[in-house]
Amino acid sequence: MIEYEDKTCFGCGEGNPRGLQLKLKYDPDTKTAYGEYTAGQDLEGPPNIIHAGILSAILDETMIMVNKNMEVVALTGEITVRYLQPAFIEENLYIRGWHVKKNKRVIENRAEIENEMGKIVARAKGKYLEVDEIPQPE
Repeated sequence: MIEYEDKTCFGCGEGNPRGLQLKLKYDPDTKTAYGEYTAGQDLEGPPNIIHAGILSAILDETMIMVNKNMEVVALTGEITVRYLQPAFIEENLYIRGWHVKKNKRVIENRAEIENEMGKIVARAKGKYLEVDEIPQPE
């Protein structure tokens, strides 16, 4: 897996106390990243419901984790999220993301989040642009 030196990533960075600190696993046979997450009150949108932007970030991070484990450095080019039902604060969520295809330097992945009842609360499709290295400000 590709490791970045920056441990302050909002999605997965262990050194970011305000981030999601997602801990995802990866199955190389199916090219699938997966894990669990429970959002606290600080990530609330409407009362007792996780903010939609947080769900989008979880889905994006999961698809990025697929790329990292496939040894591809890529940046998010496009993400489309469909919200199917509310995801609640303090509810266990189950996350899964998988590789779909690669066309030259564009990688397509999918991800979804299920609630404790096994219902999909959100799903996404993403396009990631492969780069030789992560750009930095000059």
